[in-house]
Amino acid sequence: MIDYIEIADILDGARCRALCAEIRASGGRAAGLMGRADQKAAWPEVRRTRRAEVSQATKDLISALLAEQKAALQRHFALALGICEEPQFLHYRKGDFFVPHQDGNTPLIHDESRFRKISAVIFLNRQSDDPSPEGYSGGSLTLHGPYSGPNLRVTMPALPGSLVAFRSETTHEVTPVTRNERFTIVSWYRGA
Repeated sequence: MIDYIEIADILDGARCRALCAEIRASGGRAAGLMGRADQKAAWPEVRRTRRAEVSQATKDLISALLAEQKAALQRHFALALGICEEPQFLHYRKGDFFVPHQDGNTPLIHDESRFRKISAVIFLNRQSDDPSPEGYSGGSLTLHGPYSGPNLRVTMPALPGSLVAFRSETTHEVTPVTRNERFTIVSWYRGA
């Protein structure tokens, strides 16, 4: 089975729209892998999205919001969680994606990601086939079940203001965006 939790309405609609506007208007760069910005072209065959540079006030607001969710996540996952990494504000345009990958807590990797226990994604706009200007198509966050078990895939509903959290060793992907823009915030809780 895939262990995850969805928490609805941690941000209201007005705040989500304001964050989308700030991300769209901000400077940024191609999102790297494992938070490293030193990679040439940020491995475009693996991940194509833009990491926005938002205001410090926005980073602080989201960091505080993620800290408020920690108790619920500790209860659900039965883990003692420590700090939450600085959030990343992501802007996916048409054609952007992230291939199946894991965020950390895997025994084969010996970098900083080994301390990540829980991955968190906050959706800021709606995924929908409806052609509204605020929504997008494609760009599905899909969690993969263990490779030793059945071929299990779970696609997370992208509801504005909702948080989805899962164990960082869970393989997951973002399918290519096929229409409009996808806005999310991601972060990782480390073990205590």
